[in-house]
Amino acid sequence: MLKRGFILLSLFLLALVVISGCSAESTNTTDPTDQSVTPPAVEQENEVAATTYPLTIKDGRSAELTIPADPKRIVSLIPSLTETLFAIGAGDKVVAVTIYDNYPVNVQDQVEYVFQDGLNPNVEQILNLNADLIVLGGLNDEVTKSIQALGIPTAKYDPTTIEEIYQTIENLGLITNTAKNAQELIASMQVKEQQIIAQAAAIKPEDRVKVWVEVDPSLWTSGKGTFIDSLITIAGGDSIVEEQGYPQYSEEQVIDKNPQVILITYGYYVENAVEGVLAREGWKDVTAVADDRVISVDSDTVTRSGPRIIDGLLEIAKALYPDVFSKF
Repeated sequence: MLKRGFILLSLFLLALVVISGCSAESTNTTDPTDQSVTPPAVEQENEVAATTYPLTIKDGRSAELTIPADPKRIVSLIPSLTETLFAIGAGDKVVAVTIYDNYPVNVQDQVEYVFQDGLNPNVEQILNLNADLIVLGGLNDEVTKSIQALGIPTAKYDPTTIEEIYQTIENLGLITNTAKNAQELIASMQVKEQQIIAQAAAIKPEDRVKVWVEVDPSLWTSGKGTFIDSLITIAGGDSIVEEQGYPQYSEEQVIDKNPQVILITYGYYVENAVEGVLAREGWKDVTAVADDRVISVDSDTVTRSGPRIIDGLLEIAKALYPDVFSKF
């Protein structure tokens, strides 16, 4: 079982955004199109014009591309963008996804083709699908260039902040002629985000908990500049990790920093993951272990740069401060 974790981890470090979709099917049942939080009235009253084609737009790299007509056959090569397309009502245009796509539920059954290698997709197969739009994320430059060489409009998005996620949703709404749906989705996400921020603001500095995030049993962690780290900060916590990216810690380092809460993101592929941390020799005096505050969070919702990122924020907030966020 750990061997599988190491394989997933290596992919995770190779393409951070792609691997966030490599987990088993998410247990989170939140519908990304659910507008249960009513956006401000001004957002509802604004008329959103239909997209006029040809459309020239800049993608997440600030690269300019032209969409000649409303895309009808979209190949999505990253789970977060697949989720976004379905959330804004463009899911019926998606004809292919990757093996890592697992949301919406049964999404792989709703498309014509599933790429088994999301990091190096079969370029010839993209042509066979007669795609008129390709959306992709953090693939390496060589793979990206080979896809762009097909001459099919290709939009690349690799957001690293919540604000950039909103921008990505807005752009995809324009590209797919679902701008109104995209704006409504953004508004509902922003309302929920602001509610969480307001609640977290009431946490006193001296009451902020120290957090250790474990993305693999071999003590790889999520540091500065990552989504999980930013969500912890927004939720009112303080990560014990000061390094950028995804460093590996030793047991001594974790024990010495004595986190009050431990969040693990690999509970979907390591059996009894929480129990394994609680049973570690030498960890019994770590506050999080002593207080039984080792919590498994959904890897997809806390790492995927898509519509469910605010759900991930709330999940972390509840894990850190269950009493403060008990009414959410």
